[in-house]
Amino acid sequence: MILKNEQTLRVERSRINLFDGDSLHLRKHAGAELRAYTSAEAAERPGMLWITEEGEPQDVFLEPGQAYRLRGHGRAVATAWGPLQLRVVSAREVAAEARELRQRERALQPVRARGESGASLESCPA
Repeated sequence: MILKNEQTLRVERSRINLFDGDSLHLRKHAGAELRAYTSAEAAERPGMLWITEEGEPQDVFLEPGQAYRLRGHGRAVATAWGPLQLRVVSAREVAAEARELRQRERALQPVRARGESGASLESCPA
């Protein structure tokens, strides 16, 4: 099975089931992220995703739980080596997730680490 997108990439939030030898052909994909997951069909050996991206000197191999952000504006081919699930996340969604993560990290930083004034433990009366 070969899946192709002929127009600007439109992403759905669902996962794509790929079986050994299945390929997904992508065009107009810059900034999108491919995320690999263990497939329900994977028994003892989970699959691996082989990504070839036009203009990139090296291929990429993802195991379940790993992700790769597409870099170029040309074609990309993702081929399954064994059963796995794949999720294609749009560049816009990747950017939104990164913003949310930065906001959460800032909220968890101690007040003094953010440069805000505040009382220290030493100045509290005993």
